[in-house]
Amino acid sequence: METEYKGRLTYAKGTSIEFVVAPNQDVDFGDILVIEGNNNDRFYIRAHDFKVKSRWSGLNGVGYLMSKLDENGQVENQEELDFYMGGNHTVKIGMAEQLCYVDDKGQLLNPKTCPDFFCQVRTLNAQDSSLLSEIKGDLEIGFLKSGRGVLTMPVGIYGAKSITEHIGIFGTTGSGKSNVVKVLASSVIDSGNYGLLIFDVHNEYFKDLSSHPMSRERLCVYHTDDKQYGKTIEVNFAEVGPEDITACATFTEPQLDAIYKLSSMWKEDWMRYVLQYDTKDIIDELAGCTGQKFHSRTIGKIKSICWNLEQELHVKQEEATVISQIITELEQGKVVLVELKNISPVGEQALSTLLSKKLLNNYAGKTEEERSQIKPVLIVLEEAHRFLGKKENSSSNVFSRLVSEARKFNLGMCVVDQQPRLLADKVLSQLNTLFILGLASKADRSKIEAMCRKDILQQRNEIKNLDCGEMIVATNYMRFAAPVKVHKYENFLQQRYADYIPALPIV
Repeated sequence: METEYKGRLTYAKGTSIEFVVAPNQDVDFGDILVIEGNNNDRFYIRAHDFKVKSRWSGLNGVGYLMSKLDENGQVENQEELDFYMGGNHTVKIGMAEQLCYVDDKGQLLNPKTCPDFFCQVRTLNAQDSSLLSEIKGDLEIGFLKSGRGVLTMPVGIYGAKSITEHIGIFGTTGSGKSNVVKVLASSVIDSGNYGLLIFDVHNEYFKDLSSHPMSRERLCVYHTDDKQYGKTIEVNFAEVGPEDITACATFTEPQLDAIYKLSSMWKEDWMRYVLQYDTKDIIDELAGCTGQKFHSRTIGKIKSICWNLEQELHVKQEEATVISQIITELEQGKVVLVELKNISPVGEQALSTLLSKKLLNNYAGKTEEERSQIKPVLIVLEEAHRFLGKKENSSSNVFSRLVSEARKFNLGMCVVDQQPRLLADKVLSQLNTLFILGLASKADRSKIEAMCRKDILQQRNEIKNLDCGEMIVATNYMRFAAPVKVHKYENFLQQRYADYIPALPIV
């Protein structure tokens, strides 16, 4: 990577920087540059605006130049005008913000001081290893983007720092969210140091993830219908709790009261008995045990939801189900893909809640020593506003508990959504790593700006104009929010496994 001279510093105040762009050099919005200090230190800056200055910029100078034009505003004597405009009469000034700096010992620090006047401004090169080591991570996502160019500098996240502190992936339709999840899953498969549970609501990940060369060892697929690959999900009646039912549909207060009273009365067999007994018998049993008489429509709604879930989730009396197997695979550092496209929204939300609850209870029930022997797990939740929206966010919601409590149990949430403004503020404030793709809505961008751990106000226009596959990565441990060109999944595999021939889908 060759260094290019870009200009000289002319002004610095706090983290605000101005530099004159060298003649015949281009600097773009978003370019990440380096100022070489006089004490063997280096200052990293990002250009965010430009202005042009000239000795003719004053009113008198502009008036004089205007006098050289004819009545139609055209140049009468181009040679004379070139004389006045040429040479060093006109300069381009770049305005930038200081991101961080490296002292003379090579230590990367937050902005603490300013560079000296007229220091050299250059592009990044291989010598900037302190910066590169911080943004590289062990889960690679893409290459560092600088202005219009893409540098061959890998950018990723450190799973040990990011997974348990929660991740948010936000972007409009077509911005590349699914590709980000695929690349992240691929890096997790390569690493083997983390578990990843993906709730695939559109069944869009299996085809690509199964082509990974290590998919047979580290990818496990589950679904709710008969397919030639993966395993069919089966659930035991005793595994379904009242919170799994209440999370998947809207209930009135009497219906919620009845559900919890049924669970309290019949314990682990409550769902089986609700399906087994007639509505009248259930009403009489509740009245006898609690002294409260419920309406037949109240019990009928509960029976209807339970019946739908029994059919879709294959709820049976057999004790051996796949849930314990899924948890074991996640503990071993595998990627578990749960396909949900072919079930109703009620079944989808119930299954997502059930699996997440079991995983949380399993990790929370272990000692510190036991948790140190298993892998941290990240749960990927798409269209997250359905579970973590402003109305849905409550103490009984398992995903709200995951966001607020899971960190100390070695679990994390990856929230994927098109409209971050629909998420509860409490949820957004807990996301310490953000992958910000293109957001067309000003309301969404403002919400992200307010909740982001890093100051991204100067990148507002950059975020607005992000193309497909481009994003801003902001974490609590990076010194600045880094612009990234996300790897295209297919190219990423070819880059890592040049001699690999895609295998047949796993069975």
